Amino acid sequence: MSVSANQPVLRDSANPYGMQVEQNPFNDAPARPMGARAPVQQPYVPAGSANQAPSYGGAPNYANANASSAHLASAGEKQPRYAGVPAATSKRRSIWPWVLTILGIVVVLAIALGVGLGVGLNQDDDKDKNLGDMNVGAAQNKMAPPFPAEVIDAANKASAAGKTDPLTYMATDVYGNPMFGGNLNLAAPGADGKQVGDCGADPWKPTNNINNVRPQHPRLFAPDHLWQCLPAKINNDAYLTVWNYSIFQNATAWSDQQPVSYDVDGGLDLSGILDVSRIVQQRIKSWAYAYRMTRDKKWSKRAFRELRVAAGNVTKQPFGSPATRWNPEHFLDTAEMLTSYAIAFDWMFDAWTDKERAEIIDWMVQYGLAPGLDLYNKNQAWWSEPASGNGNWNCVSNGGLIVGALAIRSEAQGSDADVVNQILPKALDNFKANCMRGVYEDGTWSETPNYWYFGTNAHARALSALETATGSDQGIMDQNKNWYKTGDFHMYVTGNGGMFAYGDNGPNKFATTANQLFLYGQKSDQPRYALFQRDRADAADPLSMFWYDTSSKGAFWNGLALDQWFNNDLGNWVSMRSSWTDMGSVFVAMKASNATGHQTHGDLDAGDFVIDALGTRWAGEYGSDNYLSKDYFTSEANDASRWSYFRKGTQGQNTIVLDQQNQVPNCKPTNKFESTNPKQNEKLDYAPGKDDVAYFTSDMSSCYGAPDGKIKRGIRFLNGRRQVLLQDEIQGGNKQAAWRVQTNATVTLSDDKRTATLEITQVDNTNAGQQSNQTLPAPVRMVVQLLQPPQAAFAVGPAYTDNHPNYYYGADKVPKQDTFPAGVIQKQGDTIPAEIVDNEVNILSIELDGAQDNNVQVLWQPQYPTMDADDKKLPPNVPLDQWSLKSH
Repeated sequence: MSVSANQPVLRDSANPYGMQVEQNPFNDAPARPMGARAPVQQPYVPAGSANQAPSYGGAPNYANANASSAHLASAGEKQPRYAGVPAATSKRRSIWPWVLTILGIVVVLAIALGVGLGVGLNQDDDKDKNLGDMNVGAAQNKMAPPFPAEVIDAANKASAAGKTDPLTYMATDVYGNPMFGGNLNLAAPGADGKQVGDCGADPWKPTNNINNVRPQHPRLFAPDHLWQCLPAKINNDAYLTVWNYSIFQNATAWSDQQPVSYDVDGGLDLSGILDVSRIVQQRIKSWAYAYRMTRDKKWSKRAFRELRVAAGNVTKQPFGSPATRWNPEHFLDTAEMLTSYAIAFDWMFDAWTDKERAEIIDWMVQYGLAPGLDLYNKNQAWWSEPASGNGNWNCVSNGGLIVGALAIRSEAQGSDADVVNQILPKALDNFKANCMRGVYEDGTWSETPNYWYFGTNAHARALSALETATGSDQGIMDQNKNWYKTGDFHMYVTGNGGMFAYGDNGPNKFATTANQLFLYGQKSDQPRYALFQRDRADAADPLSMFWYDTSSKGAFWNGLALDQWFNNDLGNWVSMRSSWTDMGSVFVAMKASNATGHQTHGDLDAGDFVIDALGTRWAGEYGSDNYLSKDYFTSEANDASRWSYFRKGTQGQNTIVLDQQNQVPNCKPTNKFESTNPKQNEKLDYAPGKDDVAYFTSDMSSCYGAPDGKIKRGIRFLNGRRQVLLQDEIQGGNKQAAWRVQTNATVTLSDDKRTATLEITQVDNTNAGQQSNQTLPAPVRMVVQLLQPPQAAFAVGPAYTDNHPNYYYGADKVPKQDTFPAGVIQKQGDTIPAEIVDNEVNILSIELDGAQDNNVQVLWQPQYPTMDADDKKLPPNVPLDQWSLKSH
């Protein structure tokens, strides 16, 4: 069975309509059904739609990333997220073990099973665990509508009225990938900037001086004239119509829950209350939107109830102590809470009484802005230092301070005004100097693909707030002229089975989305970014309603190159595929770069790769390990404890291990990439030509402390991109070696142990924010054939046993773990788990004679429903230095 792009998601009890589910290549948090549907609300109703839309407030919970969010499962704390359909129930990820003692040169295809690769446990600050890369495509069922009929009807009428694009997707697969269909606009991407709704010019004439903010509210993200015309825009745009509907469903669902409780994850200096802060922001943003669209004070009242609790102003529901209320020790928590209160103060300004405004200002200064200023004045804001500043910590922390200060700048009085006036320039200057280094010149995010979400989302909020509040971005974009290229990074790092999720995956996303692509597309005249993001499951967000350019039209894939090499030395990697729209097609990505400079979120992973085909991932990523484990984030040095953990060291990657040792963190592989550079046309069923080729080679010797030419790796497409060849050249003189690949498949070996058949029959964990446990209508298979050397053979073993990794080496180097302190969600006195465990992982290995030179060739052959002789043809044995576009 081939899983094609047009196969919809399975219907099940958690996803009864087969509709769009919140996208997350990182979701693993447990979820709890919320019970009966919430009462029907009366949001803004688009012209031509039914008077009332059904509420999905009783949907099962949506939360983000594989995080330790079990503590949020008590009443009122889990967040259902509506993105066209109630999100399916997730479950906590297990923790994986593996030990393979392989003598000689061991080629280990560490193939992590379906649940293993790409999901993890959340347990520390902006640091969390995820394994979201082993995804199987949707099954062949009838196409289910992505929204209720009356909403679809309203969307169709809106696009017709405004002459804007109709909805492009008709459903999503189990990974949140859009299933394209319907009345598509297949033209090349374009946007003329003539948005629907006739919003007119901004009546405010700014001086572009940061000391002269917009006097009226709202001043953040969307001034009043943009709110005034938003109903007209919704009536003329299909996407705004369905997003508006979804936002109200979320607002309704969350309004019926109790305020979020104060729960500390692992310790205030570890994960703290980051999940709590982001849930508060998620709720406040939706309620503030609902208030501005309806002026119904039930929304502002519910929001103020949440604000009072998180400010420690409700005796029956305490929220920490005054000194640590928003946890400035882990300033991400503080910054996200500041953003929540800034949105509440600004968007619902006219709903508040003078007393309520004064209270909100006091809370923002006392628990957010003043602690931030104190950290700066005492030189204790470690995230503001150059060595630690080029990542999400700086963007989120300074971004929260900037947005918070702008929200209350003209209302803060006395000492509060002094704090605002001091912290705003400090945060802005530091943001320019550090956050703006988070994107390399090729667009790659400095940390990992999942940390891209946090850093760029916070950046976009700060950028947008500065422009609407002061009339200018205050020079931040001048600091990095290549920033907007990060839209390409996000698109190309996304495969059919999830993201190429190298390194850590980060904490729960909650309020964090990829919708900054809408703003970036508008600012950079790249409508392709918006066209890509608008069909993703996290697109429905209040900020999307203003950042999305309704003049964006066409198909993002039309004219888009299939391949791209991101060749910065600090983050060198390649993305290659056979289609942007067929989710059953082949996607390959490989990384070979320095492992330092990534804010201790990277892995020792030169040569690491993933392969997607037939709608699933066959070679994947573990992502994060346990963020609470000892010294996990302490250092990137060669002897750092981080590298002793199974998932972070070389043995947990899809690459070569020599002499049972980790790679060297500070290295510089020599890489080469070539492609025939095909670009997809407008067709959904596009297929590249027989001669369309791409390949990537890397001399990784420096990552093993070896002379150039000693360890080389290459990966390439064959036969019109239907098969993949992976080749390694390892010079002799080694004691042992291992070639490891992680997979979510079961593995069956042939009698001669030179052919491994990988099979996936069930989706246990997906990247779409759901734990689906869906059995596929028919198994999908990948044949992995060992072509060279002739004397080698495969062996299979478990990655984990007895709830511990099967360490190939270094089990004795793992630090002794601390115990949980009092006052955290975990049980006091319990030993902190050293690793995440997933018992559904296999390892495919090959033993070789390490003393001699070895050329290792492995052919990956997806088992398509129909295969011809070319699909079974074996490639020639060509040395890597002689690879070319025509060598095979």
